[in-house]
Amino acid sequence: MKQEEATKKFSGEWILLFNDEIVDHSINIEDILKTCEEKFPANKFPDDEIKISKVLDGTLRDF
Repeated sequence: MKQEEATKKFSGEWILLFNDEIVDHSINIEDILKTCEEKFPANKFPDDEIKISKVLDGTLRDF
């Protein structure tokens, strides 16, 4: 599968979670990573409190 096809097939938004609460969201992962570095420096916050996940667009399909 080509990169363009995969990007289109799995389009959606990235979300940044801290203690299971949404802090920020963006379609661009670089924006989320930058926000994460600014708000939650690695030397102050343990890794297990910060999560980045992707919420996919579209509808569910029957298999």
